[in-house]
Amino acid sequence: MNVEAYVKFSKPFIDALKDTFKIMLSTELSAHSPKMKTHNKAHGEITAMIGMTGTVEKDGKVQDFNGLIALSFSKEVYLKIASAMLMQEFTDYHEDMEDTGAEIANIVMGNAKKVLATQGYKIGMSTPTRVKGLNHEIKYPSNTTVIETSMSCALGDFVFDICYREN
Repeated sequence: MNVEAYVKFSKPFIDALKDTFKIMLSTELSAHSPKMKTHNKAHGEITAMIGMTGTVEKDGKVQDFNGLIALSFSKEVYLKIASAMLMQEFTDYHEDMEDTGAEIANIVMGNAKKVLATQGYKIGMSTPTRVKGLNHEIKYPSNTTVIETSMSCALGDFVFDICYREN
């Protein structure tokens, strides 16, 4: 996939992430310097992710594709986001707030999916999952290009990864 097509595919996800933070967390989110990721290691202690598969019609041809989005947070930032989203102060990670990141990923995927449908994409999405722990790895679909984008807001910084591959 060329860079222009990748940017066009990624933009609805970044826009949906910004909208989600503005609406759900009352904070402005800024995206910084996307770059190609060359490893599978998460940048935080908690990662929420959701996979996607589907088809896209381009130039009269239908192609299959697959991909994944992942949001990786430090524990400190995750607690601040969960506190803001659930309107309850969290000082440690526990089950009452563990699905916060997965819910954000689900909202972002759903909103991006609507926009991409207007561009010929038919997207099926998996159930959001989360991984917790220092130095954990993200299992990206094989042979996908992964782009990581640093994100920042008043609650802190985190990393948004998106990978995609047309089959």
